[in-house]
Amino acid sequence: MHNKKAILFDLDGVTIDTEALYTISQIRLFREYGVEIPKDDLSLFRGCSEKTFFDLSIKRYGINENRDLFIEKGRKYVMDEFKKNIPFVSGFHKLINRVSKAYITGLVTASPMHSLNWICDKLKLENYFQFIISGEETRKNKPYPHPYIEMMKRISVHPENTIIIEDSIYGLRSALGSGAHAIALKGSVQVNKLKIAHKIISHLDEITLEFIDDLLQEKI
Repeated sequence: MHNKKAILFDLDGVTIDTEALYTISQIRLFREYGVEIPKDDLSLFRGCSEKTFFDLSIKRYGINENRDLFIEKGRKYVMDEFKKNIPFVSGFHKLINRVSKAYITGLVTASPMHSLNWICDKLKLENYFQFIISGEETRKNKPYPHPYIEMMKRISVHPENTIIIEDSIYGLRSALGSGAHAIALKGSVQVNKLKIAHKIISHLDEITLEFIDDLLQEKI
């Protein structure tokens, strides 16, 4: 257990480039209720669980709709976008090829099981990751650390031997709370909010084996 080392990936924004797809579906959903989402509000939803997204949006915009129906519509509009195309984040394939020979790889997402299973089936994510879990499988989802702690338990790896790559505040809070090393990928949120991470990168290409070794040697 002491010698094991792991690289854990978030799904949306780190593995697959879905930000624009979620934005399109969210705008479409809210327009049905006469709500135009302020641009600044879109970052509120980055990396949150499905439950948090619906709870937050119903409350914030005063959506007067049956909750189940609202969720059903929201899920449908996301799937409509996903069915068109789900691109991988630039540099993902090269990175996973670099790290998978030397490290255990895992995918930890706040996405619900139904969505994760569909994406796994479509993109064959099990070909890239040795372990995959949804935060729905744990007692609390991101931003709580439970999903990452559960993953480390399954792999039998210590937090100090684990690196987590995230792109959202919810995800980084979850990663940092687990005691692991956290890398923030720019793109989803304002850079100044990413400063809580141990490292900030602009592109996955920056994560070389040397970069990983140096980070794992740093005291958390």
